[in-house]
Parts: sequence; structure tokens; C-alpha cells
Amino acid sequence: MKTTENIKLTNVGKLLGELEKYKKNHWDDCVVAWLKDDGRTFGVVGMGNDKDGDLRIIVEEVDDVLDGIWTVADVISSLEDIDKETRVYLAGDGLYLAIDSNGDIFNKADDDDAVGCWGTVFGEYEEEPQGGQADKESGRPSWIEIWKEKIRNWKGVLECSTFLLCIPLTAYGLYYNIAALVKHSSPVWESILWIIFLGLLLYVCIDNLFFPNRHK
Repeated sequence: MKTTENIKLTNVGKLLGELEKYKKNHWDDCVVAWLKDDGRTFGVVGMGNDKDGDLRIIVEEVDDVLDGIWTVADVISSLEDIDKETRVYLAGDGLYLAIDSNGDIFNKADDDDAVGCWGTVFGEYEEEPQGGQADKESGRPSWIEIWKEKIRNWKGVLECSTFLLCIPLTAYGLYYNIAALVKHSSPVWESILWIIFLGLLLYVCIDNLFFPNRHK
């Protein structure tokens, strides 16, 4: 992380402790950051360590729709396995944001299903096309980084293993029913229903396995 300012950053321990206050009653609320300079809202869409060992929480600007933004439960689950002394900052849309840790970090939004913190710009970076590779200083992770983050706990490992097992089984079932339809070895309506069902199931498995960040 290259910046023009030397700024004090909060750490994972403090962030986790503050966020856990909302775990019981607001676990499915989205986690956002409000930019102090102009009031823009950024939603959390991922996280990962940068080359300096600091935790980079990846955010993107949002308007009224919060689809795809990580929830309180998502963020807590990812933070729990990270060293509590690790420094934390936000990165998105070419900006580095420091989380305001004076007093309570998070507040409940009055008119939205969101829990948010305030962020201050302390640096900028140049966004580059990803082309399948995650840039160390960019705002979006590759699917490999997302996978690494996802399998940090047993829930993620079990979920990924289930999808990995379902994909070949579903693909075989799809092939079997297409062959049955072509050869007329089973009722046509039955084969068509199975093809539609298995095709959708295969899509869901692949989408969740290789593009999990879209469902956060």
C-alpha cells in the first residue's frame, strides 16, 4: 500500500469487537462506509491481506441498492480468523480510506438495512483492468483470492466441498437425460424436466463455486 500520508489505522481486534455489538440483532444488515468528504456510501465486497501484511477491506460505491454487499455476519466470520493486531483500511474506486475509530466505529443507518462506519481518504491508487489476475493494489479480488478467504473456516470448506461434489454428479445426470431424450429411451416430458432441473442446478453450483463474491 503506497500512500502520501502516514496515518494511524485501526486494527482487526477493535473492528471485530465493535462489529460484534450488532451480531445478535443486525446480523443480516449490510456493512457500509460513509465517506466524510462527500457523503458517498461504499459497501464491503471482499477482503484480503496486502503485500505489507495489512488487511485491505475491499469496498465499492453503492446507491440505494445493496445487493452483493457483505453482511455483519459475513464480515465477522472473515475477521475472526485474522490476527487481532493486524491493521485495517478500506480500498475501492481508486481510494484508500481510513476507518474513523474515535468513539464507536459503527452506527446503524436510520433509513437502510445497513451498519456503517465513517471513512477518510488518505491515499489514492490507479485502478487497472484485472484480466483474471488480482492486482495487489486494485480494488477487486480475483476468484482465487475469494476462494482463499472463503475456506478460512469449516463452513466455507464444507460449502465448497459440496459444490465440488455436486458439479460432476449433476453434469453426468444432465448428460444421461440428454442422451435418453435423443435415443427416446425414456418419456420425453420426463427427460425435459430433468434436463431443465439439472441444468439450473449445475449453473447454481458453478456460479457459487467460482463467483462466490456475487452472493455476499
